[in-house]
Amino acid sequence: MHLRIGTRRSPLAMAQTRYIMGLIQAKRPEAEFTLCPIVTIAERNGASEFHEFGMVGVFAFEHERQLVSGEVDFVVHSLKDLPTVLHEGLVLAAVPEREDPRDALCGATLASLQSGARIGTGSLRRRAQILNLRPDVHVVPIRGNVGPRLARIEGEDSLDAVILAQAGLRRLGLEKVSAEALDPVLFPYAVGQGALGLEARAADTDVIEILKSIECPQARAEVDAERAMLHALGAGCSLPVGASASWREDRLVLQAQVTSVEGTERVVAGGSAAPERATELGLSVAETLKERGGAVILEKSYSSYYPTFRTLAARPGQ
Repeated sequence: MHLRIGTRRSPLAMAQTRYIMGLIQAKRPEAEFTLCPIVTIAERNGASEFHEFGMVGVFAFEHERQLVSGEVDFVVHSLKDLPTVLHEGLVLAAVPEREDPRDALCGATLASLQSGARIGTGSLRRRAQILNLRPDVHVVPIRGNVGPRLARIEGEDSLDAVILAQAGLRRLGLEKVSAEALDPVLFPYAVGQGALGLEARAADTDVIEILKSIECPQARAEVDAERAMLHALGAGCSLPVGASASWREDRLVLQAQVTSVEGTERVVAGGSAAPERATELGLSVAETLKERGGAVILEKSYSSYYPTFRTLAARPGQ
């Protein structure tokens, strides 16, 4: 079977896609592939921070458009970039084994950061959480691929540290540049971080069967809980919502946190359930976060950082 795979053009996206190709070929040696690089809205826009796009789905819109039009057979997403509402007719067909989902501090450890240190990130969540833990540092907005971000530590107008995903570093063979993998209890990661999402057309049952063969049930339960929680909060992937999934014997444990953008407020909630009830677990944790003030914090984030908010989760034609 020949499969056309949609993917971003970055070195990390290509590494992730080749990893998926290897998993599929281990199950289906006869499979052949064509890589179809896709330029996203985010890559065409020069905004320095993701919230400046004023929309949800900047990394997924073009992928889904090409799926709907039949230009590709499935797409490989960093699952943290995929909105919780998919285009009509598309499904999250599979979630392979998850890589380390934690955030990594590169250039310094949390304890070694001096007061006034300059920390680079383009994420509102990371900004909020680092300021909550270290209100004495300054956050500098940065964007770009992993390499250029790391170069900011020693380059012109250098930063003291940058925050990146540990999974991305590992997939690129750069895990040694991580000074510290941040404790997800204190620094919960983005919903879906470290996981890959394989999106396909619901009607393409043959493609879905192939993709299902490489799914990891444990990773799927984790991200189903996390994404249900995020969706119930009405929050996009760019807002300051963090999650941490773990296992206690055969039960899935979900911890979540909503943090004000300036880091001055923090609301946490958690719970556990059997993996087949992952979605219900996510909804329950979201409800607790709302009751504890998380909804108010998120509303402030929307009004402050998304004054012209619009969503790409509801795709054209819907």
